[in-house]
Amino acid sequence: MGGGIFIIVTITWLWSRYRAMRDNLYAHLPGLVFGITPQGKIEFASDLGLKWLGIDEKAGNSHHRIQDVLSANKDLADLRERALRTDGQIVEAEIAVFTVAEERRWLRIQCRAMPPHTSDSMIECIAWDITELVRERTLRTESEQRLEQMANLSSEGLFLHDAGKCVDANIAAERMFGHSRDELLLMSAADIIAESSLQMVIDNIQSGYDKPYEATARRKDGTLFPCEINGRNVVIDGVKLRLTSFRDISERKIAEDLVRYQATHDALTDLPNRYLFVDRLEYAIKLAKRRKERFALMYVDLDGFKQLNDMHGHVIGDKVLVEVAQRLRHSLREVDTVARIGGDEFTVILPGTETLDDAEIVARKVLQSLTSSPINISSQKQTYEASASIGIALYPEHADNFDDMISVADKAMYEAKKSGKDQFRFAVPVTSQT
Repeated sequence: MGGGIFIIVTITWLWSRYRAMRDNLYAHLPGLVFGITPQGKIEFASDLGLKWLGIDEKAGNSHHRIQDVLSANKDLADLRERALRTDGQIVEAEIAVFTVAEERRWLRIQCRAMPPHTSDSMIECIAWDITELVRERTLRTESEQRLEQMANLSSEGLFLHDAGKCVDANIAAERMFGHSRDELLLMSAADIIAESSLQMVIDNIQSGYDKPYEATARRKDGTLFPCEINGRNVVIDGVKLRLTSFRDISERKIAEDLVRYQATHDALTDLPNRYLFVDRLEYAIKLAKRRKERFALMYVDLDGFKQLNDMHGHVIGDKVLVEVAQRLRHSLREVDTVARIGGDEFTVILPGTETLDDAEIVARKVLQSLTSSPINISSQKQTYEASASIGIALYPEHADNFDDMISVADKAMYEAKKSGKDQFRFAVPVTSQT
């Protein structure tokens, strides 16, 4: 009898000693440790995780409260079943639990079945509170989703690339270049940038240039289009990449070209205006001086145009000017410049005109184009017999600078007008006038 009591006391002491050692070990582990019986009940639990679950560790029924919080969790039950099937291998899951105060918290739980590995083995578990981690991860995911939505709503083509090799692209990039996303992911800068701009783009990528610049891009069908590129180096998941936006500026370029054209061309006749004429004449002088060549300048003034305006009004006068401009343009070469510099005054620059005879041939052709047929000026079949007086200056025989070329050609035009309409005269050299 005494021996039996001794055995019972010894076993009790050993069990309490084991529980004390276990509890001491659990107290030093960085997580909530608990066991699950074959019946799915929580057999023991360390105190560390009690505050996660909103349980007062000083309360006498704290372990029962853990039982209430964890034992009914379906995800934990599923994790237990997985552990039973893996013969002692550790299984892991992230599980949402509700605290005593009905606050949702996230735990990362690792479980394994204790030997012997049977269908009713004891399951040992350790859990860590990862609520803040999950919240941060959720916020990051939501932020990434918002950024992705914003990127896909953007009209700019966005590329994420590694030294020019595409890593990702948005929907706008697919539309802009005509390639699918899968095709773009196999491409580099050389596949979407025109050869004329490629080296500049590569240099900007390599140098990390972060200011907007213009380049020419190429679509899938081979067509080229102007674009504005803006790139910036970024670090994503520890990898240095480059985020580049492409903006199709075709419409802007058309608008800019239109403004530039309107600034340099006469609105009525569509001929170059005085501003462009000055630029062309200055260039012609510089080119002729460098190449030691000649060219001619013609100053053209319509005969009797003031009387036409006074008699029929400016609407008819404008109609005549438009027709005269067309006839002048058609009588000259593409390399020649015919400009309207004001009222009924026109100028013509004739590059490559080496002799007075060459200039005379052109002058007679111009006069003939104006007098070849009358200009219809009304529905009553009224017509205007157009003609002009022309002054011709040859560079450098008559003058060798801008102001003198204009002056001597203008004076020659007035000499032609004094001789009667439909005439031309050559300028007098500047040296002869002094």
